[in-house]
Amino acid sequence: MSSLLSNFFSSTSSSGAATRERKATQRISVVCISDTHGCHREVHIPDGDILIHAGDFTHFGKEEDAKDFNDWLGELPHKHKIVVNGNHESNATWSNKAEEMLHNAKFLLNSQITVGVRNVNVRIHGTQFFWPMNSANPYYDKISDPVDIFVCHGPVAGMVDGKLGCKMLRQTVERLKPILVVSGHIHQAHGQCEGLGGIQFVNAANCANGYRIENPAIYVQLDIPCAEDDDCDIHGE
Repeated sequence: MSSLLSNFFSSTSSSGAATRERKATQRISVVCISDTHGCHREVHIPDGDILIHAGDFTHFGKEEDAKDFNDWLGELPHKHKIVVNGNHESNATWSNKAEEMLHNAKFLLNSQITVGVRNVNVRIHGTQFFWPMNSANPYYDKISDPVDIFVCHGPVAGMVDGKLGCKMLRQTVERLKPILVVSGHIHQAHGQCEGLGGIQFVNAANCANGYRIENPAIYVQLDIPCAEDDDCDIHGE
């Protein structure tokens, strides 16, 4: 069930010969869910360092779904909880107060947060929901800070997307080079893959065959590179 990313290596030269030196990393766990559509209490949630919901936590934007979702988040033990909009929330009547309503998580709307997990800082960017685009998206173009985890409701073209992903998201991810991309939206594309130079992609949609919970949460382990002054272990072989 776990998916381990490649270890990170740096090359150094000694006596004219290139040697490969392991870089210190901290292993963290990320629990990915999406598209619960008001049925969040039916999903088994494993423990982890970070919980990410990639949008569509309501059924057609019902405010009562959002309120119960926030209550449910408050019952979960994860230290860091990240939520973004799905298409069911983006035009809801209460969307302008979503951050206030979801006070038991960090709600990201074209914004970024850095969370501390043991000895490393993890940089997470979350987008607003946009339908797939073939031309430039100025909100994507504005993202300039380094990103470790990229959260977007709609999937990246060609990556657990059911052939319905966004080309502009793909270009954005290729530029930012995060370690992990978490999305949902395309229920039948639930799963994981790796691509674009070793990036891990997750489609975490829990609903399938309409709006019934059928797909499990996806648990991912990541080895996050440490800054030079971080006290980290070296993981992997």
